[in-house]
Amino acid sequence: MGWGWKAVLTAMTVAAVMLAARQLGRHAAGLLAGLPVVSAPALMWLVADRGEAVASHSAVGGLAACAAASVFALAFALAARRHGAAGALARALLALGVCLAALHPLREQPAPLLLLALGAAFLAWHRLRREPWSGGAVRNVRGEPWLSASVSGAVGAASAFVATQASPFWAGAAAALPVISGFALVHLLHAGRPGDVARFVVGYVPGVAASAGFLFTFALLAQPLGAGWALALSAACGALLARLGLLARAGPARACQPDGPAMATPERPR
Repeated sequence: MGWGWKAVLTAMTVAAVMLAARQLGRHAAGLLAGLPVVSAPALMWLVADRGEAVASHSAVGGLAACAAASVFALAFALAARRHGAAGALARALLALGVCLAALHPLREQPAPLLLLALGAAFLAWHRLRREPWSGGAVRNVRGEPWLSASVSGAVGAASAFVATQASPFWAGAAAALPVISGFALVHLLHAGRPGDVARFVVGYVPGVAASAGFLFTFALLAQPLGAGWALALSAACGALLARLGLLARAGPARACQPDGPAMATPERPR
């Protein structure tokens, strides 16, 4: 994928996710952020430029990034309780880097990477949905969501440029990095509460699981069936997993305020 197109796509998606967090709730915004809205077009560009074999290997790199993305999101949500946005982001980025380095030896083994990606998503979902954190209305921050969208577009362009100089594994990993979710998490922590971050991640990790299913299917089928059939079957697999994620809609805990764009209305005295 060209760096310019990735910059535009990333910026538009970040803006959409932040607006969805205000209007549709944090869970729905997280699910949207976890879907392969950047990595899927990137694979198509790789097929056109470098062929199915390179795109297939890049999809395996995307699988590793999916496993690391769930760890990234969980680390951010847990650190958000005691640290500010900068501290939580630093810890999450450290966890992301360590995970990617640890998973690199599995670059030729998509099945173990899929299991790790699904396992990490489930553990993050299970851990955070039990937390009794309160959330509230996400207030408007001056310049948002357009400031974060612009910066995320620049970061996406930089990662796309680096991917052109890297091996197929790292190219796929760069396309699936949690750039969109990272900016959305920082925005939610600035504009809301740690409970809003937790709700976002509870929705985000099922989206990441759907991305992992999409990438795994594409990695297996791109060469034997061709890019067209592989894309169609991968999209079907990802849609099924996303549907399962929508069914797991429970919030971080029953004691939390309802997930939505506004604060819960206080009960009137009797």
